[in-house]
Amino acid sequence: MINFRLEIASPWSWDYFRNLGCLHGRISKHKSWELEHTYYSGQILDAEFKFSTKGDHAGLEFGLGILGYGIAFRIYDSRHWDHELNSWKQYD
Repeated sequence: MINFRLEIASPWSWDYFRNLGCLHGRISKHKSWELEHTYYSGQILDAEFKFSTKGDHAGLEFGLGILGYGIAFRIYDSRHWDHELNSWKQYD
C-alpha cells in the first residue's frame, strides 16, 4: 500500500462539509470508478494519493482540493479481501 497526503487546514473557519456531486460506474465485473466533487470549509490545500492491491476495495485513488473545493477520483475493486486465505472473498 502506498499513501501520500498533504493538508493545510484553515485555523479560522467553521467546520462545514457539503458533497457537491458524484458520478460512478462499472468498468468490469469487479472494477468500478467514482468521481466526487466536495466543499470542506476547513481546508486551504489538500492533496492525496493512495494505491493498494490486497485489501477491501483495493485500487487507485487521488484527489486535489484548493480553498475548500475538492475533486477526487478512484478506480477500485468492489470485492473484499480475505486476509486468512490471502485472496478475494467468495460470496454465495
